[in-house]
Order: sequence, then C-alpha cells, then structure tokens
Amino acid sequence: MTLTPHLTHMLLIGVVGVLSAWQIPLDVRRRVLSRRATGSATFAVLVVMVVDLSVTRQIERARMAFIWSLAVGGLYLSLNRVSPKSLGFGDVLLVVPLTLAVSYVAGEYVLMWQLLAAGSAATHGLVVRVTRGMSLIPFGPHLLGAAWLVLVFSL
Repeated sequence: MTLTPHLTHMLLIGVVGVLSAWQIPLDVRRRVLSRRATGSATFAVLVVMVVDLSVTRQIERARMAFIWSLAVGGLYLSLNRVSPKSLGFGDVLLVVPLTLAVSYVAGEYVLMWQLLAAGSAATHGLVVRVTRGMSLIPFGPHLLGAAWLVLVFSL
C-alpha cells in the first residue's frame, strides 16, 4: 500500500476527527479525557506515519514531528506540574497524538494550532466566567478543534 501525501493527510484528519467525536463530549460533560482513546489515537497516528515513511522515506519530517511532540508535551507536563487544577494530565496526554499529527503534515502550523486552542479557550473561559461565574473550562475540546481545523485548512 502506498500513501500519497494527500491520503496521509486525510487519514490523520480522520484520526483527529474520531478522537474529537469521542473526547469532546466526555470532557464537556465529565471534565475527563479517556486515556484509552488518546493512546489508541497515538497508536493510529504512529501507524500512519510509519506506513507513510516506508513509502516516502522522509525521515526528517518524522524527526521534526517527534521533536515538536516532545517540546509541546514537555511544556504541557510542566504546566500540569505547576497547576494541575488548571491543566489536567489528560490534556498533557492528548497533545501527544495531536502534535504528532499536526507537525507531521504541517510542522509550520504547530504554533498556530496552539494559539487557536489557547485563544478559543480564553474566549470561552471569559464568556463562562461572565455569564455563569465559573472559572474552569475543559481544554480538550479546544485542543482537538484547533488541531482539526489546522489539519483541514492545511490540506
């Protein structure tokens, strides 16, 4: 089986879409993310990458995806350690497959993805604070939605 860059991109959009369909309702309702779903998505992203690499041999692209994943994951882990109530460990785990997917197909948009997620979460948090007096919102939906948008619009 040979993967074209377009097919690889579409498969990763699909993985993020399925993960979003599972995780967003869970995080909104219960403020928890499924580690099993996140682990399965990480495995699926890695499989797509390995199959693509077996055809394209673009090792540098994969290397950069792993570097981005370590950097973003490390940043989120640090934030979780400083303030676990503000950023849960489920969010730390969630950024791994999302960073791999985004950076593998569009490494130049990783920062844009993070800005979209943070900006939409900040807006959501402000609206919820003003209208309901609540101070915490689920961050997973913002990470997932922003990753999906970046993947779709970078196609």
